[in-house]
Amino acid sequence: MHTPQSINTRSNHTQAILQWIATQQDTLKTPLYLYSATALRHAVTAYQALFPKHSHGFYALKANPQAALVKQMAMLGIGAEITGRGEWQSADLAGIATINRLAGGVCKSHAYLTMLCKQGNAAIVIESESEWQQLQIVSQQLQSAEFAPPNFLLRINPNVSFGGLNMAGGSQFGLSVTQAVAIAQQASQQPTVRFQGLHFYFGSQRLEIDPIIAAIETVEQIVQTFQQAGVTITIVDLGLGLGVPYLARDKALALETLQTQLHAHWQRPVWENITLWFEAGRALVATSGYYIARVIERKQLHGKTFIFLDGGLNVHNPGVGLGRFFRRNPRFHFVCATPTDEMETVNIVGNLCTTADTLGNDVVVPRLAVGDLVIVPNAGAYCQTTALWGFNTQPLFQEAILTPDNTLTYIPAQHTQLR
Repeated sequence: MHTPQSINTRSNHTQAILQWIATQQDTLKTPLYLYSATALRHAVTAYQALFPKHSHGFYALKANPQAALVKQMAMLGIGAEITGRGEWQSADLAGIATINRLAGGVCKSHAYLTMLCKQGNAAIVIESESEWQQLQIVSQQLQSAEFAPPNFLLRINPNVSFGGLNMAGGSQFGLSVTQAVAIAQQASQQPTVRFQGLHFYFGSQRLEIDPIIAAIETVEQIVQTFQQAGVTITIVDLGLGLGVPYLARDKALALETLQTQLHAHWQRPVWENITLWFEAGRALVATSGYYIARVIERKQLHGKTFIFLDGGLNVHNPGVGLGRFFRRNPRFHFVCATPTDEMETVNIVGNLCTTADTLGNDVVVPRLAVGDLVIVPNAGAYCQTTALWGFNTQPLFQEAILTPDNTLTYIPAQHTQLR
């Protein structure tokens, strides 16, 4: 096993995972997404600690809808935030009770809203005035069939950007405060629906605390605006958009400092009589995942060394989850069959017919041979479902869960579940 001096391992757990991988080098089915149940539990526990004790959490399946991971989340007391029928199906496969499902996503059709209202769930997140109109129609149609009035939240876009991958500001998501206040007031006069509160998700991949706290202060101001308008808010659902250090230059977010600052906010009067929900995807699942690919060819060309892997952009595409293709190197680890102190500078590429299929440029590595393993940590979110599965029709990936006692279980890969 080699970890170049220029690349630091993030934790003792990462070291333990790498050591385990080294013992299994010849038998692992690659390309492989390996999920650590231990790392998943640690991430969920750390995130839950950011909120009051009785808050209710939802895992955003868009980050990784693998049913086995969703089931792990359920075992840790986390529900499912879904954005479409495919994710609803993953929640079914994981055995998530409908009351523990939060239905988000844009452009919900009449048929989809009808299904949600019939199935029942924690709440439906309304993204637009059009969706509100559709919800009213559906709920009135179902009233005579004795279905319970659907619970709903209103997603707020404050027209302010807080950094990271922007999901507010000038984006297409959510409602203005003015629009949302009007809808909430209308809903108070309609017995076929139940307005519960507000949903906020301003962005993703934040690795600094100040923008997160600024977003919370904006939320508090908006909640007060609703209260001053005579609208009762019983639930506020928050997506903080915490990031993970994908790139070699990134630094992890200081969670303990963030926890202290957030808990000071939760003591403010604005939060009295409000139940906090939280939703997260990347922050819960990313650090549990390790992408493992095998070297299948070395090539010298025009003074450069290219290392080809058995899976590239068709199975591993983390940049899309950040709104772009990667142009900088992620963190790498390496497992070599023959340990060596010889280092070299290489370009690490996949096996597709496109120059975009590049995992790293000018990477300092131990001398890699065919059969050696290249490992990318923090690969549990927005890596596999954002990949180009159909490109060149190359073989796709395997998935497996590693339990705390180092039992490896291969699970049905999500590209076989979602097709």
